[in-house]
Amino acid sequence: MRYAAKHKEESRNRILKVAAKQFRAHGSESVRVSDVMKAAGLTHGGFYKHFADKNQLLHEAIAIALADLSQQISAMTHGKPRVAALRQVINLYLSENHMRHPDLGCALAAMGTEIARMPPALKREVSKALDAYANRLSYLMPGKNKEEQRNAFLILFPSMAGCIMTARSLTNKAEQKKLLAMGRAHFTHSFCGKTPLRYEEPFNESN
Repeated sequence: MRYAAKHKEESRNRILKVAAKQFRAHGSESVRVSDVMKAAGLTHGGFYKHFADKNQLLHEAIAIALADLSQQISAMTHGKPRVAALRQVINLYLSENHMRHPDLGCALAAMGTEIARMPPALKREVSKALDAYANRLSYLMPGKNKEEQRNAFLILFPSMAGCIMTARSLTNKAEQKKLLAMGRAHFTHSFCGKTPLRYEEPFNESN
């Protein structure tokens, strides 16, 4: 029984790892459950032993993709001064390697537009994963307290994701490289410079 439970857990994790790569590479609408199971070396019928439906697989796959990336970033920056660590993260995120390999990169950059169009129930589950992503990496951000650091994360990472999405949409390699280089320079200056970030309350038209 102990072996059976371990085998089931290993199979489930394999499905999630494969799904996380395929959803990021091709988008959730293009990837079928049968595609994932085949790539994982398992039968299609075995899927429902692990997941209720494709939506459950999707939000758990996004969660594991974000968790894996945050663990990689934490390991890469461990023991480094915050500014140097954040500069390294910006250079990694806005790299040509990340642009060319969506299947291994940030799920927000690979699936951001899809996530925005998801049904409310599914979006709520994905939002939990995105919240956990922010919580794990906010310590790298500038700010006098945790709230300011989280605010900085919510500006920096979605902005970098937008740069990656735009670069991937370009066909001219020189333009791709230029965009990534400008992004690295801009975000390094804005988030790693000596001038602290300032936030203003939203303008209220009723006042």
